[in-house]
Amino acid sequence: MRAVITFLFLILPFAAVSAAPMYVMSAEVWMRPRQGADLLADERLRELVLGLDEQSGSRLLIHYPGGEAGGMWAHELRSWLIALGVPGARIELAPGGVREAALGVELLTGRGAESMEPSQ
Repeated sequence: MRAVITFLFLILPFAAVSAAPMYVMSAEVWMRPRQGADLLADERLRELVLGLDEQSGSRLLIHYPGGEAGGMWAHELRSWLIALGVPGARIELAPGGVREAALGVELLTGRGAESMEPSQ
């Protein structure tokens, strides 16, 4: 019994970090001409933004491949989300954690969201 309780205390902090699996958007999808309505029509991205709105203290984390192009894609997605009403202080950019030629977006809640620094 003691081992089970110890195990639960060890995994509990990690369980509170991410509310949903990371949504991965390929560069092929991202490079299509788009408007704000196109982002709103993306069901998975819309779910993440709605989750952000429903959970105070949560943040969106955008993973991008290293390099100039990946950084530009991430900043462009962040700009689109801000233009659509998502507070910029609740969006963080993180290099890595996603395959080359893709963007990843995840909703962080709990301790994972609280420890993040706001993006510039």
